Amino acid sequence: MQRPNTPVLPAILVAVLIGSAATYGIMQNQQRDLLGKLFVVQEELSETKENLLGYTRFTDYMTESKAAISEQMKFLAAKVDREYVHVQHIQTSTLGIHSDATIILRYNVEYSFGFDLRPDRFSISGDRSGITITLSKPELVASPAVNILSHEIPSTGVFIDEQAAVIALQQQLFAVAKRRAVTIKNDEAVIALCEKKLAEFLRDFLAKQPDVKVVPVIRFAYK
Repeated sequence: MQRPNTPVLPAILVAVLIGSAATYGIMQNQQRDLLGKLFVVQEELSETKENLLGYTRFTDYMTESKAAISEQMKFLAAKVDREYVHVQHIQTSTLGIHSDATIILRYNVEYSFGFDLRPDRFSISGDRSGITITLSKPELVASPAVNILSHEIPSTGVFIDEQAAVIALQQQLFAVAKRRAVTIKNDEAVIALCEKKLAEFLRDFLAKQPDVKVVPVIRFAYK
């Protein structure tokens, strides 16, 4: 007795379905892997973007920086000390008798130089290349302080009050110190010292602001 033929089509269909299911499973796994990798890349890009923003975040604080600088203006002066020796010859004549003396003074002068940091007298700007402060060159911001270190009188006169002469000479030295300030303020070393003082304050201020990761180079431009 001959057996009936086994249907071929259902067997092929089952094989196709099994193959399709396996392929679908593989594709799902690949899709999950791709989505996972995409998520990681997005996270890395987001973190990188946040880090990059931290390197330029300082530009958001230019207005606050200017206000802080103006508020601290009197504390941003640079102290400059200079030491001098002054030789003074004194001559007097009493009843036809001439008398003279020599006084040698060693003294130092403390100068205070700084920028005019009133809000309308300077500007501050920042971009990726750095920060620029535009302002006028330093000025004398306080009266010079004259301090006598020592005095010597190698020769004395009969009718000369030496102590009074020293006091009078000390008063004259204040005017001398003010005249010297005009030259000293233009000294490149003094200007550099004033810049350093201001730049240190600004750098410290910006470093404390939220999300600022780096404070760039600070440049000075003069009007």
